[in-house]
Amino acid sequence: MLVINAKRLFVAMAIVFAIALPKSGVAVGGIPLNTIYLLICFSFPILFIKAILGTGQLGRQDRYSIYIWLLMPFWALFLTVTLLNGIASVGIYFGYIMALIVVPIFFYVWSKRLSAENVRYLLVCLRNCTRFAVAFGLFLFVLKIGTGQYFSIPALTTTFGAERTLEARMNDRGGIYKLFSTYNNGNIYAVCMIMLLPVYAVIEKNRLWLLALMLTIMLTLSRTAWALLLIYCAFEYLIFNKAISVKKLIVICLAVCLVVPGIIGLLGMMGKDVTFLFDSNLGGRAAYLEYFFDAGLISSTPIYWSYEIPYVSIAEFVGLIGLVPFLMFFANIVMARSLFDATRPISRAASIGCVMYWVATFSDAALVLVPTFIIYCLLVMLSFSE
Repeated sequence: MLVINAKRLFVAMAIVFAIALPKSGVAVGGIPLNTIYLLICFSFPILFIKAILGTGQLGRQDRYSIYIWLLMPFWALFLTVTLLNGIASVGIYFGYIMALIVVPIFFYVWSKRLSAENVRYLLVCLRNCTRFAVAFGLFLFVLKIGTGQYFSIPALTTTFGAERTLEARMNDRGGIYKLFSTYNNGNIYAVCMIMLLPVYAVIEKNRLWLLALMLTIMLTLSRTAWALLLIYCAFEYLIFNKAISVKKLIVICLAVCLVVPGIIGLLGMMGKDVTFLFDSNLGGRAAYLEYFFDAGLISSTPIYWSYEIPYVSIAEFVGLIGLVPFLMFFANIVMARSLFDATRPISRAASIGCVMYWVATFSDAALVLVPTFIIYCLLVMLSFSE
């Protein structure tokens, strides 16, 4: 007789649709109803009720609970200002509400129902789903070079009914297309994989898969991705890890000797030179920094867009008053107290992943785009898990 473990099934579904197939789902009226969002919305009331009726999990004050309380001023400010100013784009507003309010609360409530055994199972699913994303990304990248075409399964690897094709999603780099796997956009894939990389490095025993993940990040052909990968290596081997051996220094030197020529080669394939790495226009982002510098204390602009740099979005649509409360989303980096604690490897790695996303917010955070903030909030939950 087949017995289904409902909790494990839910864990598997959540991780599959957050990491392996994040763009699965349909688009209705310009609003993407991704499977992971539907799963979160349908399961959230059940998890919430069970947590309330359980052994008082929601009433128990721990570091994770305090973190959630710290987010409430931003939520109140965001809802008040944006509703008073009006909503110019329902789709964008839906993205903000889901990413910044619903998803963080969902992971907090879910954490109260996750046993240590299910967290271990979650990490197994995370490893396997990351492997899938890496393998599928390399497959698509090679397929595009070899045939000039992409392979997709609507509603599974791409959102059914989406207005833009894979080629039209800002993936073209001078005739060569970025690697993007099932994420449909190279920058989104890069940011998400950079966040997951520290945890993946802990749970992945096969070093070839880890190298393959780093390769896919490089093949996103994104300056932000390359910079973040370099920063991660510096953080992990020179700052967070106090034990620097001769062997590790040799490995770092060899990696530099491989990565630098690799980047130069990729620049040549794109028809670029090293000046591409030091674009003063920030890839077109410098133009909208004026919205940040011209912002008032409280905004009067109806919300209609989400910029790559979230601080610009907050300044324009909420006001400068929203910047400090927004930074509380990264308070877990300090509150989890695991950044330099080697005895809590998963919590430490998750905190490093959160640091990497915080660094990404100064360039290309993909804040409201699935599954970026979902993965960030998953890491927040893991940072408090040990």
